[in-house]
Amino acid sequence: MNHALVHVLCFGNPWHGDDGFGLHVLRRLRDERRLPPHVHAFDAGTAGLNAIPLFEGCTKAVLVDAVKTGAKIGQLHRLSITGCVPAVDQQGMHGSGVENLLAALPAAYPNSTMPELVLIGAEIGQIAPFTTVLSPAVAAAITQAVNLVTLECTSRDR
Repeated sequence: MNHALVHVLCFGNPWHGDDGFGLHVLRRLRDERRLPPHVHAFDAGTAGLNAIPLFEGCTKAVLVDAVKTGAKIGQLHRLSITGCVPAVDQQGMHGSGVENLLAALPAAYPNSTMPELVLIGAEIGQIAPFTTVLSPAVAAAITQAVNLVTLECTSRDR
């Protein structure tokens, strides 16, 4: 079966507790080697606009990040972004720069080349600086997030 190229972009700061959620998911994906050959996973860091080149050549991009929407800490969110990229509240993306990335993508990739976008985000609370340890609720969400990312990368209907 011929699969389209999928990129998984994991965002976060590994030294700010729960903000490093995306990087913990990336580490688990790599350790478990669950991604098929047509999927490439990246550490997208913290500076959103610097990730623009990571979208090149893919037909689908799965973004993994910590989010703040006011929901229960550790709750996972899946947001499918189609057509015009909506404005994302900076509080929702905790000021990480990912909202700026989403706003800039249509200019960088005209609609004919714009990949399908899916965000998998874990709800976080206060960011704890100078620690690599996730809160228990966010750490507990890693397995489900890895499963969701894997499903996004292998499903032809999504």
